[in-house]
Amino acid sequence: ETSRRFFPNICSTHTYDDKINTINLAKKAGLEICSGGIFGLGENFEDRIDMFFDIYNLGIKSVPINVLNPIKGTPFENNKILSQEEINKTVATARFILPDAFIRLAGGRLLFKDKGVSMFSSGANATITGDMLTTSGTSIDEDFNTIKKLGFEK
Repeated sequence: ETSRRFFPNICSTHTYDDKINTINLAKKAGLEICSGGIFGLGENFEDRIDMFFDIYNLGIKSVPINVLNPIKGTPFENNKILSQEEINKTVATARFILPDAFIRLAGGRLLFKDKGVSMFSSGANATITGDMLTTSGTSIDEDFNTIKKLGFEK
């Protein structure tokens, strides 16, 4: 979700070390790990960098990028939605730190006018299609069309 420093601000059910231990146990069991962040929780850019370095050190190759969509009645309902420039910088930073990872656009893409297209130009090279846990997502056809327009292969 976020960096070690910021994690206690968003999760009270387990510790950051618990999360790292779970990832390591899953890897030991032969599972492929998908672990990334939710951005716009109140973290700073240094938190994002720290999280990406932890992901790098864990050898994770599937990294979802989620942008918080503040929903009324939740603890983060008053958080500001990140700007397109801020999330593009976050994606570019992930790409720089994780050059061979699948940087996957996930929740929050529909918050932006371009539905996340510029995030592909910033370094994202994968996506999670369909509805997310609490919000609507993009359709498979819509994502295939975007991928084709950008000159990527599906």
